[in-house]
Amino acid sequence: MLRNIVVIFALMAMLNTQTFAQNTGKIRCYDKDCVTEILNKLISPDQTVADDARTTLDEMAMEVLNYRDSRMAEYMMDAIILFAFNNDDNSNNAYIISILSKCCTAKDARVIMKMTENEKLADYAIRAVGDIDGAGDVIRNYILNHHDDVKYKAALAYAVGKHGIKDMENELISWLKGADDKTKIEIYNALLVIRSNEKTTKIIAKGAKKLNKSKIVENKIAGMRLLVALNGEQALPALYDALKNENRTVRVEALNLMKPFVNQDVVDNVVKRCNNDAVKIDVVNWLGDIKNDSQMTLVISQLSSADPEAVSSAIRAIYKIDNADGLNAVKPMFGGDYQDVIQESLLSYEGNYREALDDILRRGDDAKRLAALKILELRPSIVFNSRVKELVYSIDPDVKDLAFKVLPMVVMPANAEFLKSLLEMCDHIYVESVQIAIKNAMCKVPDNIKDNFVLSLKYVKPDVRPRYYKVFAYFGTELSVDKLIEAAKTGPDAYEAKEALQLVNNGKFADKISEALK
Repeated sequence: MLRNIVVIFALMAMLNTQTFAQNTGKIRCYDKDCVTEILNKLISPDQTVADDARTTLDEMAMEVLNYRDSRMAEYMMDAIILFAFNNDDNSNNAYIISILSKCCTAKDARVIMKMTENEKLADYAIRAVGDIDGAGDVIRNYILNHHDDVKYKAALAYAVGKHGIKDMENELISWLKGADDKTKIEIYNALLVIRSNEKTTKIIAKGAKKLNKSKIVENKIAGMRLLVALNGEQALPALYDALKNENRTVRVEALNLMKPFVNQDVVDNVVKRCNNDAVKIDVVNWLGDIKNDSQMTLVISQLSSADPEAVSSAIRAIYKIDNADGLNAVKPMFGGDYQDVIQESLLSYEGNYREALDDILRRGDDAKRLAALKILELRPSIVFNSRVKELVYSIDPDVKDLAFKVLPMVVMPANAEFLKSLLEMCDHIYVESVQIAIKNAMCKVPDNIKDNFVLSLKYVKPDVRPRYYKVFAYFGTELSVDKLIEAAKTGPDAYEAKEALQLVNNGKFADKISEALK
């Protein structure tokens, strides 16, 4: 078995255009060597092989997590630790060690902590143990055993906070002296979880204010988060002030932190601070996220901006907010430079889909109708049944072509007579679309209704009749099959009838059809 797995992985290394997952199916390992083979794929020069190795490892970790497969967990832990010690790529090490938190339990934590002997792996190992339920004692004992020479304080603070180790409060406070900003942030976050008195709260607040004043983006964001965690809605003035920051990441984070406190007063205060085009884009995106329609004048005004990002943000916000004035303002833009953004927005639109598109299909010019049909092709709905039926008669060839393509997606049983007439008179290039439309329209009606449809074709012109053969096959009723067999034996279109018979998907008539096809 192992030899076969090794051979498979050797072949996988040579794959350039196909993933090894596609070629081998789901991989399940039964020993450490197998896991090691997958880990080795992470450093493959072929990115496809490396990506598939990650996918396989993630699937294996989830399998261990879901089914508590202790044997596979042991294989994975042994292989990952050995691989990490022998691998100099820290990006891969960070990833694979994080997997340990998914597939290991508290009893494995001490083994994982042995990786702290390697300073390049220590931070990752401690954080992994921090994410393992029930491993808090291992973290506590490590800190106590290294009390006089504690290293990796940022990771240890993270782990203390994750496990809520209350008796480490004073220890963490002592680490603040001389610590770098990254470590302080981890300590403050942990203290938020384990603080037991007002003195600790004041220490966090003082640190938060200092971080909030920093010009370093990561520090500024950490400071804002701490202020919100400590003060809730009272931190809003600091968040408003952050909208003046030149860095978009800071502004967006400030806006996100405001979301739990949103009311009209907050919205008004935010809009007052739209002092430049960059801030307007951020605020318009935010208004879309919170679905607030009180500032539609601002949002709609962005549609006429010379900045493509501003226009795109406004379009996305309008469809999220679902405001009638905004929707009407976007309609003239259908089929234009921003059609991709409109299409993307409408595919996830949660409002009245019919209202958003119907006017375009009914009264728009050909370019706009074509754009609307492209959206319908991706998100079809029978509410547009009438509009699509009208557009199959369009004089614009592109609109007509796409209308016929969309037609099978929006039909219903009541369209049977219309589709019958359409099948008889449409150009031959559209016959297949109409046949499929009839199939879709009638697929859920009782057999007797399908048979009535077949019987209604008694006086169809001979040159048109073959167009119905595939429809008969799709129906698959006894009457429709008999009509096909009759045509296959004696009709002038025997070839077409026999072709259709091969499409019948009803096992009851298999012998009868087989005999007719001899």
